[in-house]
Amino acid sequence: MGTKLFHAPSVIGVDLFFLICGFVIFLSSTKKVGGNTTIVSPITFLVKRLARICPLYMLCTIVIFVIERSAERQTGLLLLRSLSFLPVQNADYPNIFSPTMTVGWSINYEVYFYLLFSVALFCGLKFWRLLSIWAAAAILLPPLLAPELLSSLTLRSAIAAIVTSPLNLLFLAGIAIGMLYRCPAIRFPSPRLALLAVFIAPLPVLYQYLANAGIAHGLSGVGTSLAFLLTIVVIADKTLHMRCGRLLGYLGDISYSIYLTHPIVMWGVMWANERYAWGSPLQGWFCVGVTVLATVAVSSLTYRFIEMGLSVQIRDWALAYRTRRPQDVPLLVPRKAS
Repeated sequence: MGTKLFHAPSVIGVDLFFLICGFVIFLSSTKKVGGNTTIVSPITFLVKRLARICPLYMLCTIVIFVIERSAERQTGLLLLRSLSFLPVQNADYPNIFSPTMTVGWSINYEVYFYLLFSVALFCGLKFWRLLSIWAAAAILLPPLLAPELLSSLTLRSAIAAIVTSPLNLLFLAGIAIGMLYRCPAIRFPSPRLALLAVFIAPLPVLYQYLANAGIAHGLSGVGTSLAFLLTIVVIADKTLHMRCGRLLGYLGDISYSIYLTHPIVMWGVMWANERYAWGSPLQGWFCVGVTVLATVAVSSLTYRFIEMGLSVQIRDWALAYRTRRPQDVPLLVPRKAS
């Protein structure tokens, strides 16, 4: 019952995370200055993104290592590779590598794409073209031209498996959605049509969940319906100016903390149940409720003191350490007024 209820949302959640990550990457690395659109310095982009995700990830990784230190899979080498985002292939697709903190497999993809995108930013006007060439060369062509070579690489190298993974197309789709969002001409002509589209957009995802159809990672699974949903919502927002409310907004803010701390909280609840022999009162859905509330409480603390505290301090220090910031590079040159 629990697997049926939570497996599909976990797959949907990860793919939506990758799409939103690509969307945020584009918006945070580009900005409007007067009539021009500029891209930020690649170093500034990389510093901000790594400072945002690394402190909490590393803290949770160390905590998990201490908790599971007696487990056979937890070794010092695995810990070092996990902290440095060097994957070790020891699991099945899509999380073909299982770091010290198992849910960290998705963070490995995210960091890889940050590095790739920062390299692409050095190309200025051609950054989108470079990412497209990379996608064709690393993801789309190998399965068509040399599937046996791809299989060999996947078996031998977790890094090669990341580079050739179709999951990276979700990041590119998120960037494409960001470009559509930034285009003034792409919008719904009326609030009524925008509202209708917002009600229709979730239906494909809802169908996949209820029918358990195509529940798999990537654009061949739930990724396409999620990309459609995200596209409709962000374009409709240009007309409707939607607000999600303070509670949902706050849960969105602490979602990264929730993702990383929930395995630790789950372990804590199970340990307390066994240590104090709470027994039947802490079983089933009551246990789920306790775990959810505890996770939100812990995530609120880590968000306040790690994400908005330590991470911000590291970011500001790293940016201040740079003696000179490169000038922003023009991305698009607006047409002259006729």
